[in-house]
Amino acid sequence: MKIKNDKLVIQITCLIVSIVLWMTVMLVTNQTLEQSYPNVAVSVRNLPALENSNLVLMSPDKDNITVTIKATGLTEQLNSISSRDFTAYIDVLGFKEGVTNAKVEVVGPSGVDIVSVYPQQIACNIEGVISKVMDVSVQFEGVHANNYYRGQTVFSPSSVKITGPRSVVNSASKAIATININGAVDDVVKTVPVRIYDDTDTEIFLSAPIGNVKVTVPIYPTKYVELKPQIVGLPEEGYELVDVTVKPERVRIAADQDVLDTIKELTLEELDITGAYNNILSVRNILNAEGLILLDMASKPVVNAVVEKIIEREFEFTYDDIQFINKSDDVDVKFEEGEDKIIVRVVGTSTLVNGLEKDDLILTLDLAEAVPGINRVELQCVSEFSFKEITISKESVTLEIVEAAERPQREE
Repeated sequence: MKIKNDKLVIQITCLIVSIVLWMTVMLVTNQTLEQSYPNVAVSVRNLPALENSNLVLMSPDKDNITVTIKATGLTEQLNSISSRDFTAYIDVLGFKEGVTNAKVEVVGPSGVDIVSVYPQQIACNIEGVISKVMDVSVQFEGVHANNYYRGQTVFSPSSVKITGPRSVVNSASKAIATININGAVDDVVKTVPVRIYDDTDTEIFLSAPIGNVKVTVPIYPTKYVELKPQIVGLPEEGYELVDVTVKPERVRIAADQDVLDTIKELTLEELDITGAYNNILSVRNILNAEGLILLDMASKPVVNAVVEKIIEREFEFTYDDIQFINKSDDVDVKFEEGEDKIIVRVVGTSTLVNGLEKDDLILTLDLAEAVPGINRVELQCVSEFSFKEITISKESVTLEIVEAAERPQREE
């Protein structure tokens, strides 16, 4: 009996020790602990309801909002979960335009208690969705071919409607359609997108589509043509029109090639110089310029009609000043003795006559038909200048053609 009792005691003791050991292990391994779970994703609920009210959440990272959660629970359980096992969200239902702090709601795994959430609130900037119409401007890439001209650009539609958050739409400064015309020698027609920029030339991206515009850029050939003045009337008696100039002398024009080929010069409206006694400067319009594009003209053409007084002047020559034409080397010329003073009278405009030198006038005798003996030869005065009138006091001179005296031979 004693042996049986001893065995029973031993069994009971072992059972008690086992229970104590099990309870000890359980207490050690499943004690209550606190643990942090970072980067828990926060979803936004009821965004469609917000958008249905023409409102929009302006947070650029609304799809990447995260919080850090602290939770308590048994060690074994906490070690078996991660941040993905928590659900965090904010609800924007009923939010109005402006900044509203939304409380972060968290749902954790069963048996886990949420101790804290950081941050506890998310600032939600809510803006109204508005629209406005903007005029479109065209921006060019590249340069058309040389000797061509880019005409007035036409685009359709001429304006676009943009829609988006209030602050974004209000910051929009320019609506630009960009078209490439590099090397163009003919009209460029393209449908291109419109891009929106703020006043710092930073592109603005809107969720609503903007649309495209059809851009037509006329490209015309060009050429230079002379400007032709028209003078009517006569200056005052005793005066003469000396010269007519135009500034600029020519102008560059652009037009369709078939039109351009027919233009050789452009005529200016008439300038009447009736009774003029000095220069006349006058702005004149270009006639028959319909269908042409006048280029590089800072101002209208100016016609300068130079009118000068007619004056006369006398120059004195002697027989020694006369030059012979067609004179043979084996004859000599002897003039008839007598008065050898010759007066040349010229009549012309004041600038020409006053600037004239005696050397500008040349007295000549042409001996082509002269024969040995006495000859009467016509005296002429030639000059590189043109005068209204030129007279010589002697119309002709008497001279004798004689054989030249024999010249001595050179000694070798």
